[in-house]
Amino acid sequence: MLGLISGISRVAISSPSTAVNSMAMRSIFFKPTLTQIPTAAQTIALQTVRTFKVRTAVKKFCKDCYMVKRKGRMYVYCKSNGKHKQRQG
Repeated sequence: MLGLISGISRVAISSPSTAVNSMAMRSIFFKPTLTQIPTAAQTIALQTVRTFKVRTAVKKFCKDCYMVKRKGRMYVYCKSNGKHKQRQG
């Protein structure tokens, strides 16, 4: 019984340092900061991301539109207006 108690005390002495280190590591890596919580402006910005219009025939809408062929598909990108993005097929 005495050996069991001394064994527990040894574990108790060595484990607080590892517990403190693991808690410190958790607070460093898993602590929520203001940059991780999206603000209303960031949420709105995420919702306004333009996707491609998928069409059988694509064409340029303005002088800033340009066409790119990748992986057998034609893409139209626009530097001035995100609504002009298109993908053929």
